[in-house]
Amino acid sequence: MPCLRLFRSEEKGLSPEERLVLASFVMHFEGYEALRMTLRELSERLGISLRVVSRAVSKLAAEAYLVVDKVSTGRGRPSSTYKLSAALRAHLSELDGENCPSVCAQAIKNLLSERNEKNDQGDCAKKKIGLKKPPGKSKADQPSASSRWLLAVLFSYADELGVVRDVTTSQLRQITGMGGVRLKSQLQGLLARGLIRSYVPGASNTLFVGVKLSTTYFLNLNHPFLGLGRDVCSVLALKDFGWNQREAVCATALPVVERYLRAIEEQAFNVFCMRLDAYASFLLSNRWVELSNPDFPEMAKSLEKMIASDFQRPNGSAGAGTAINESDWAIVIEHIGWLALENVRWIRKILMRMPSGGTCNTRIQIIPAPKKKDKARITTLLMERSLIPQASCLVIKYVTPRVCELYREEAEIPIGERYELGLLTRSRDRA
Repeated sequence: MPCLRLFRSEEKGLSPEERLVLASFVMHFEGYEALRMTLRELSERLGISLRVVSRAVSKLAAEAYLVVDKVSTGRGRPSSTYKLSAALRAHLSELDGENCPSVCAQAIKNLLSERNEKNDQGDCAKKKIGLKKPPGKSKADQPSASSRWLLAVLFSYADELGVVRDVTTSQLRQITGMGGVRLKSQLQGLLARGLIRSYVPGASNTLFVGVKLSTTYFLNLNHPFLGLGRDVCSVLALKDFGWNQREAVCATALPVVERYLRAIEEQAFNVFCMRLDAYASFLLSNRWVELSNPDFPEMAKSLEKMIASDFQRPNGSAGAGTAINESDWAIVIEHIGWLALENVRWIRKILMRMPSGGTCNTRIQIIPAPKKKDKARITTLLMERSLIPQASCLVIKYVTPRVCELYREEAEIPIGERYELGLLTRSRDRA
């Protein structure tokens, strides 16, 4: 997809809507010479409203991204010829080719094409996944052009299960052409519509190597607005007895480890818990066979190296907390690895009982679940393939009433339960 190169290019002076039109034009017509059509025909080919296209084309022509020449046709609507400027062609050829998972590339293609426009009034009107109220056919309920552009940018950075990491807010502002306030508003809109399942804010903290960690976004590949068909990823949600997360990670810790864990401030602790889930997801996705060995000492050592590269030892400086010597730090790292492995053992035992007999060579991602006031523990996994024939989603409740619920697709899970399981996030005014 040549248009992916635009997702790493800071086209200064262009609004999000103008960038959307430009990327869509590149995707559809990069290999063409001058195309002759009316502005309305161009709008229909791009799948973007006439109003947005009309304004964008004028700006893109003025800024020498497009070459637009009017053609005299006598009677009828005036038409023009459109083509990419030589300067833009040269600029695109200089940029490195960008790749992303095929499912994300298809999502981007749908967001930039007429397929998405048709989907607005089709599947999305029939399903209520991610919506706060029963869906209507009004286009006002659908993401705007700027939201589509932001979502396409996020997908260009996402992995196979829709997780976006290592993209800073500053980068998003520059690539989308949005200011800080507008970007925040657009992200909240995508969250409210269920196109973003949830996110974990980044943290500036000496707890982590590099100090600054960017926000992690969990995109919803199963949302019908994306037009990807039946659920792209399956869901396994587990509801079990548990307790406060900080108490859980400290329960078996030695004093030096417990002091370290309790000193982590709240926002950084949320990122810490997300890192634990990331380690467990990595092991389940990439080390399934090795996990059959109850000892797996080599894997434990490689995990500890991974953890040591993410966390930095407190040296006693301002903001870094009480200093920890190297021998005690090794104990802290070992405990963090043990926490991840304990979670893996529990999840793997459940997966092995499924008709599929496990998930070897299947990507798995644990996603954040909202904090609960009761003692229930929610663990929700996204997976590339289903564990049960004819069922995309499985919810197992080990708390009273103990029940196992099967769903053909995520849209069938009751909306309230999707919030509880972390598949959706409530708006702040409804939290």
